[in-house]
Amino acid sequence: MSQDLVNRYKKSIRLSFQNAEIESQYRKKEDSRGRSSSVFAFSVLFFINIAFCYLEFRAFGVETSLPMYGYLASALLALSNALLSQFGNKPYMQKIRLFSNVALSMGVVMAAVYLQKYSAYHTAEMSLLVIWLASLNAMRLVLSSVASVVGITAYLILLYVAEVSVFWLILVAVFLIVAAMLGGYLSYLLERQRRMLFLRAMIIRDMNSRQESWAFSLIDLDMALGGITDFKELIGLLKKYLEPVIKFESYVLTSLEGQGPKPIADKVEGRLFEDEDKTIWSQDLLSKLTQTRQATISSEHETVKGFLGIPQEKFTSYRLDVPVFSDSKLMGVISLRRADEAFDDLDMIAGVSISTQAMLIYKRSTKNAAMVLDSSVPDPVIRKPKLTTPVGRDPAKDLHKTLADKMLATQSTNLEFTDNSDPVEESLEEIDQQVAPAELIKKIRQEEEQSKKTITLLSRENADKISIDRYRSAAIEGEPLSILIIEVDGLSKLREQDGDQVAYKVFAAIVKYIFSQVDKEKDVLGRYGQNGLSVLMPRVDMNAAERFAESIRQFVARAVYKTTFGDKSATLSIGVAALTDETGDYGAMVKRADMALFVAKKNGRNCVKVRL
Repeated sequence: MSQDLVNRYKKSIRLSFQNAEIESQYRKKEDSRGRSSSVFAFSVLFFINIAFCYLEFRAFGVETSLPMYGYLASALLALSNALLSQFGNKPYMQKIRLFSNVALSMGVVMAAVYLQKYSAYHTAEMSLLVIWLASLNAMRLVLSSVASVVGITAYLILLYVAEVSVFWLILVAVFLIVAAMLGGYLSYLLERQRRMLFLRAMIIRDMNSRQESWAFSLIDLDMALGGITDFKELIGLLKKYLEPVIKFESYVLTSLEGQGPKPIADKVEGRLFEDEDKTIWSQDLLSKLTQTRQATISSEHETVKGFLGIPQEKFTSYRLDVPVFSDSKLMGVISLRRADEAFDDLDMIAGVSISTQAMLIYKRSTKNAAMVLDSSVPDPVIRKPKLTTPVGRDPAKDLHKTLADKMLATQSTNLEFTDNSDPVEESLEEIDQQVAPAELIKKIRQEEEQSKKTITLLSRENADKISIDRYRSAAIEGEPLSILIIEVDGLSKLREQDGDQVAYKVFAAIVKYIFSQVDKEKDVLGRYGQNGLSVLMPRVDMNAAERFAESIRQFVARAVYKTTFGDKSATLSIGVAALTDETGDYGAMVKRADMALFVAKKNGRNCVKVRL
């Protein structure tokens, strides 16, 4: 819904909305607020009847008391209806009470004319009732207008029966018609104003909803598009993330690969792009998108034969063209069409934002696909005094811990970690210093060789594929399952200050430490965003996952990393979520962990937060 809808309604004189769905929503809203409107209407009618009762008493005293008591009865009925409307919630009952009360008041005026000599103030009373009835907020204009016409007709018939002169009859008719038109005009203006306010409120709600969907779409992009290195595949997935934010009926895209003078559509969906007999993307449009780097809005028409064969322009659809850029190069165009309303500024901004974010993820994925961690990547080191082996402590366990902390990882397809150094040889030097038995050295060497294997930090896409299967198995078998979303704090600042290599080495060193702590047979580790990773932990409940997250957070907070620019340090913000009965699916669990990470960052970073 856009501001264009309000502008079109302003230009029209119609009272009802052309859109049946919006009209239905407005009716429901008016029915819900009819109680307060009825209370106000009955309150006004109460005071009108009290005033009529007083005028009747001043004019005739108690000589002809029936009209006076009639006005008093109508006033008491209006007061009772006001109280009933305060507690009633049925719209049709409120309308029935309104009609019955105004019918009684008009009937009393007519009875006064019949029982007494006609006086001009009777017409004034009738006019006031007509204006009140025509301008009711609690009743639609058509209903109040029909009731006013019926009341005026009955009053004129009574005057004719009472043998009022034709002159006065015509004068009274004109006066009452003017009063009805004035009341109808006031009612029209009031209802138009209410409808305008309703439209603006709907636009604000729709805008807030779309902005929220926009924010969630940007979050989901990191999770869904990470690791995709095929551009056509990536741009083809953007439709899924544009739909919650931008309403459209037809969708067409081109990746502009080998486009030549006329780009060819890679994917077309929707009837508004069917039977396209012209170039969808003209050279002028491509030039405009390249120069402005912004989305463009247009309306499209077709030429048809009109009256006497005269060519006429017929509106077909509104169109939004969203460019997809990589640095300064136009990589593709996404075009959307719809027929009911024009695209607005939020559609333009959101479309460009989502396409830009997707390209940032694509560039990061293609870069990460070729990353290799060489032997210069530092291991995290805790600065502490030299330790001696206490009496009764098993030196084999100490050595295992030393070797585990120094274990280096490699990745086969997504993110490679390799190291040419030999941790066993370094460990043997330490064993020689401790004069360990030769049998122990041999045993440790064998265990170390067996433990060497590839440890994979998967792309976001591949990690999700495996994690979804693990999630389904855990849900079916009723086993616990937890996920950690970890972000390295300050990595972007480190990248700006010291360069990508330093930031990457710190990140890789932290990843190596986390690798050494997880169960490499069961746990699934994948990239998450630019500065983070996720750890899926089957058969681990939320409490255990929180304790594990806290332990790695504490270690990283104390560790330092040796780089060419000196010692560097970092901290972790971690969001934790687990499989529960209310989780719904894997994506919902990841979103809860992501929200927990968001809370952790909002609370000063370097902490662990759990999302129940």
